[in-house]
Amino acid sequence: MMNRSFTIFILSTVFYTGVLSSCNIYDLPAEEELFLIETLEREGYTTFVQAIDRVGLREDLTDLGPYTIFAPDDAAFAASLRILGYNSLETIPLENLFALLSYHVSPGRNLSTILEDGELETFLENAPINIRKNNDGLVLNDSIPVTRSDIEARNGVIHGISQALLPPSNNIINVAQRNNFTTFLAIVDAAELTELLQLGGPFTAFVPNNAAFTRYLNELEFTLEEFIASEELEIFINNHIIDGIIPANVIESGSLTNLNETPIYTSIAPDGSIWINGAARVTGSNQQADNGIVHTVDYIINTPTLNMIERLSSDNQNEAFAFNILLEAIEVAGLTNLLSRGFEENLTLFAPSDEAFEAYFDERGLSNITQIPSDELLALLQYHLVPNRTFSQDFREDGTLPTLIAGQTLTINLTSQEVNNAPFSPEYSNVLSITGVIHGIGAVLTPE
Repeated sequence: MMNRSFTIFILSTVFYTGVLSSCNIYDLPAEEELFLIETLEREGYTTFVQAIDRVGLREDLTDLGPYTIFAPDDAAFAASLRILGYNSLETIPLENLFALLSYHVSPGRNLSTILEDGELETFLENAPINIRKNNDGLVLNDSIPVTRSDIEARNGVIHGISQALLPPSNNIINVAQRNNFTTFLAIVDAAELTELLQLGGPFTAFVPNNAAFTRYLNELEFTLEEFIASEELEIFINNHIIDGIIPANVIESGSLTNLNETPIYTSIAPDGSIWINGAARVTGSNQQADNGIVHTVDYIINTPTLNMIERLSSDNQNEAFAFNILLEAIEVAGLTNLLSRGFEENLTLFAPSDEAFEAYFDERGLSNITQIPSDELLALLQYHLVPNRTFSQDFREDGTLPTLIAGQTLTINLTSQEVNNAPFSPEYSNVLSITGVIHGIGAVLTPE
């Protein structure tokens, strides 16, 4: 996975034979000097030369120029391979190796005596080397000293360095740093996933902003320190990461599989905004990274751990919205198994509260669920079930939703916030379970 970290550079690199041919040899030193590639071989830059041969640039570095090469020694090249996640030169994709080499070559014969503080153009587009001169000589990119200067060749000059130059990065971690997403970064670091988001990918990252974490931690009544002590931080972060690059304009209502291999659910609201799991809104999109793309969200993304029955039973402890009668009805009608299944079910349940059922009983002169014939009870509950996950953001004015009763639909009224004539319960909406989505309603829906 790490070996894709330079792919973005390849799209803009200009270090190709056709471009190199625009240069000409001039200002040659003495005739006895060797060409660049031969000089590198003579001076012992073996791995660097092997890399040049692997991408087919030996002829260009012999016949064309002048060029300035900053050549890492063998130990430096080997260390760089380990940093980038490769175990040998042969495992680096050719396009990645082009990018790496192109960042070590600059047009012109740049002797140490003429180099000045500032940026030096390389053959990697928009990726200059930063030059700084001090009493000890040249320093590249603020930390890499030139250990051997002005090794002359007929078509250029070589400067030896003891550390390979890595092109400037713009990975997912860098994007998060620029946005000051300090809480996300702290959790990623504690989960030991920083390297994955720097070198892995390509990924689509839905990154919660700091306010999202503050809201979430306040709801949990946790401090950040207490949360970071959790043993499930890797699972938590992986909920927010999707393999592959998904720009905002291709996201549709549906599901995406995260790095935990569990689904997250996307919705497109009437105003065009993108929502995740009915709770997290995308507030910033399409921030490009070398190894993916970043979308900012205003709430965290969790994977549900309870099915519908378990979720209704758990929330039933809340006196403000109880589902005792609904749970009894589900059991009597034989629907417990259906609502206890996994992610594959993709149901939406419009869940009448106990108060709604009591009003329904009063209207029909009933005292309890058992007085409803079994076939009528089954149809009644099937009319409350939609065979797909539908979040409130998916609702449309006068839109219809299919039910588990063939041919019978529900109608959404966004103006009055109702399904048919049953009011939505704003305190119990978009409740995500493994089996599907639950929306509380204040009346029982009656099938035709």
